[in-house]
Amino acid sequence: MTNSKRPDRERLASITWGVASISRVDEFFQHLRTLVENSVRLGATMVLLPELFETELLKAMPDGPTEQVAEKLVPFAEAIDDELRALARAHQITIIGGSHLRRGDAGVVNVSTIATPIGDLYFQPKNCRTQWEISPWGLQQRLGLQKFPDPRLGVLVCYDSEFPEAARALAEVGTQLLCVPSYTESQHGYQRVHWSCRARAIENEIFVAQACIVGEIECFGLGTGYGQSSIIAPSKDPFPANAILAESPLNREGIAIADLDFGALAECRATGDARPWSDRHLAPWTFEGS
Repeated sequence: MTNSKRPDRERLASITWGVASISRVDEFFQHLRTLVENSVRLGATMVLLPELFETELLKAMPDGPTEQVAEKLVPFAEAIDDELRALARAHQITIIGGSHLRRGDAGVVNVSTIATPIGDLYFQPKNCRTQWEISPWGLQQRLGLQKFPDPRLGVLVCYDSEFPEAARALAEVGTQLLCVPSYTESQHGYQRVHWSCRARAIENEIFVAQACIVGEIECFGLGTGYGQSSIIAPSKDPFPANAILAESPLNREGIAIADLDFGALAECRATGDARPWSDRHLAPWTFEGS
């Protein structure tokens, strides 16, 4: 949102992208439009896509070694940005565009594009690369956290959510909704990211949303995406005890959608026996006797 008076509620759609067996590039862009438009029909004002949802494009190409993934996908970066901008403007929504590969000053980087209702674009790089991204993909490191016109929004791409310091830095400057686009190929990987999202929601008493890519890529050395998208709240009143506001079916394309009540989040932070956000500076966290 870019207006000076922001609503106390947003309806967030977190998309599970099921990789389709496409044969043409335009089928990928139609898939993107359909999922965003379906979210809008459900009343979404914000839409979250998964990390590297563009890997579906590889299905429309002759197979090759995994070292070629970056060179195959980078040429689509501008077209993806243009589509995200057009969809955000057409529907007057904020789109947290998962992530895709783009060429930076030092090489190819994994970056999330955030499109606003007026068509502005912002970019949040993935700070910590997995070993797979370092080699064989050869992605470069780009560091830093991005502030957005809506100060309630923060983005950490997949692996970055596993570091408490990153989410805490965002929460300290006003983030109340942390969006985590993810791409995991195993239950182990999915659970690491998912339980990290739950922990970040508890520590900072914020909403955290995870979006996943699922289905068989099975080309360029990539396997099957595993996971389910979810929208998470702190496990405190007035939110559900299980802390899940919405989730999509496991390993199936779908949309998790929930109303985010930021007034209730303020109430959560200010009440209850456990108040981890307000109590975070109370203890010195030093070793006894030091």
